[in-house]
Amino acid sequence: MPGARVLYLLCGLAFSGKSTLAAALRQRLGCAVVSLDEINQGRGLDGGDGVAAEEWARSHAVALGEVAALMRAGRRPIVVDDTNCYRFLRDDHRAVAERHGYAVRLLVLDVPVEEIRRRMQRAATDGSRRGLRPEVFEAHRESFEWPGDDEAPEPLAAGDLDRWLEAAAAAMGEG
Repeated sequence: MPGARVLYLLCGLAFSGKSTLAAALRQRLGCAVVSLDEINQGRGLDGGDGVAAEEWARSHAVALGEVAALMRAGRRPIVVDDTNCYRFLRDDHRAVAERHGYAVRLLVLDVPVEEIRRRMQRAATDGSRRGLRPEVFEAHRESFEWPGDDEAPEPLAAGDLDRWLEAAAAAMGEG
């Protein structure tokens, strides 16, 4: 399979563009995508109204299993499309990656909260995406554990994505 043994962990608030980036990584770099939104949906959970912590834990375990299965199959590269809003979630993925010989790149989407609120309002107005109740978003925002320097985060602003994708593809020998 083409590509490097890399696990891309996406990290950012809801509506920061993680699924858009995951789709671009799939298209441009050939990444397999493990999406927590899809896992939750498949489990009949509605994230817009909030998901109980024990249900998130179950979905996280499913995601870890999917990532490990892809790694055992030699699939590369892989992207985890989730907020990865807590350090322990990111550490769990790092442990799986280490066991299978994959490098981890933590891509942090740096989007101002005002822009996220505009995106949420636009989605609520045009029905393009299931929204979040404002109190669910605020609880998510307030409890978010942003990565520290020791996690080697790679901050990405919206205007940097195309340039970053080009550089990533070139580094993989595909650009």
